Amino acid sequence: MAETHQFLAMDFGAESGRGILATLRGGKIEMEELHRFPNRPVRLAGTLHWDFPFLFAEMLESMRLCAVRGAKIESISVDTWGVDFGLLGSDGKLLGNPVHYRDGRTEKIHEYSEPRMPLARIFERTGYEPWALASLFQLLAMQRDRSPWLDAAESFLNMPDLFAYFLSGRKRNERSIVNTSNLMDVDCLWAEDIMKAFGLPRKLFGELIEPATVVGPLRADVAAQTGLGEVPVIATCGHDTSAAVAAVPAEGDDWAFLSCGTWSILGSLVARPVNTPRCLELGFTNEYTIGGWYLARNILGLWLVQELRRKWDRSSEPWDYPRMTAEAAKAKSVALIDAADASLLAPADMEEALLALVRKSGQTLPQGRAELVRCVLESLALEYAYRLDAVGELTGKRPAALYMVGGGIRNELLCRLTADACGVPVHAGADQCTALGNALGQALALGILSDPSDIRRVMRNSYEVKTYAPADASAWAEKRARYAKLQGARKK
Repeated sequence: MAETHQFLAMDFGAESGRGILATLRGGKIEMEELHRFPNRPVRLAGTLHWDFPFLFAEMLESMRLCAVRGAKIESISVDTWGVDFGLLGSDGKLLGNPVHYRDGRTEKIHEYSEPRMPLARIFERTGYEPWALASLFQLLAMQRDRSPWLDAAESFLNMPDLFAYFLSGRKRNERSIVNTSNLMDVDCLWAEDIMKAFGLPRKLFGELIEPATVVGPLRADVAAQTGLGEVPVIATCGHDTSAAVAAVPAEGDDWAFLSCGTWSILGSLVARPVNTPRCLELGFTNEYTIGGWYLARNILGLWLVQELRRKWDRSSEPWDYPRMTAEAAKAKSVALIDAADASLLAPADMEEALLALVRKSGQTLPQGRAELVRCVLESLALEYAYRLDAVGELTGKRPAALYMVGGGIRNELLCRLTADACGVPVHAGADQCTALGNALGQALALGILSDPSDIRRVMRNSYEVKTYAPADASAWAEKRARYAKLQGARKK
């Protein structure tokens, strides 16, 4: 009988959290959601906070449910969104609830930071896009506002490391999540020159560790409260995006990935961060996962389709996703839109926003819902192709294959159009890569798996990977040229 290994993966998203029991047996992994709970920020005295005590309590409940089930888990790990953090005082206590990245305190923060170190220099040193929500700029907002918490702080921990600290009592800073701070340099060390330039105390920033590292056993009180015993706490990829990248079911090394959901993230593994001005200009950033660095670019994804469905759900004739896709597959291709246009980020009416872009470009208007959905999906596929070209420009070699993961793989039309637009095979498989990367990272940390390629092998064994071969590239050459023209008009 094959050995069985079980792990608890705590996966915190911006809207909800989940406790997931993962079982590894015979080279395959299965998941079961034990507990799901909301993640609702709370505004207190004008500041938007994460409700950390509530989230920690729900994590303990997930652990308790795991014990009640009789699951013999070998470890636990936590992944979350990036950039946010907690500060600890000299007594190890949390100095207030962590502040939410949407709080607004970093508005205009670049005006405060730029005189001391230009954004281009920060990117050159860290490889991470210096966007205003990064931990560095949140700390600078506290400095600017003379926050007493910053003065009293002894330790800085990003959210996954903060959860791990209260589980284990040990402070560690795991590189995949620290990377989202703009405080880790391209050599995977703390960027002490950035700290010095901005007057941030070096003492805040502790021991850096690789993803897939054992932090230590559960604290005795947590072990007793949950009934799990003193199982190890592991720092896998604390950053949820990086956990998903670790679990892409790819073979070889000549490939790019596309995590496709409400937002899409496209990128590829790289030996060293690409920290050139051109990389920053193209909107790419460098992130860290199990095994090293990867390039990544955020792209508007299925948000466009989701917003259309939300509107049509309120009409006399609702369309669900299967119908939207089926009708679009039969529809004519009549127009394209720039899928990266800023007007699509939060329009009051997505349908009207899309049609306005078509009118502005002088194209034939889509007639009916099916043609509009076709327009959106083809435009998304062409946006992915444009970004894949950019990966080739930045790395010196355009990837020969694209692996799609996430909820978007259920949209077979989008997968096929993406293969056609990109001109490379698209391999679609696994829609829960974040939690799976979390769990398999634990297996790697415990020596059950040997290296990052083992994680990808288990993923291929566990989930069907469907391949979409590209159509004749010449058939899409005209559409690619039209899409490039739309982008050129926006840039002007």
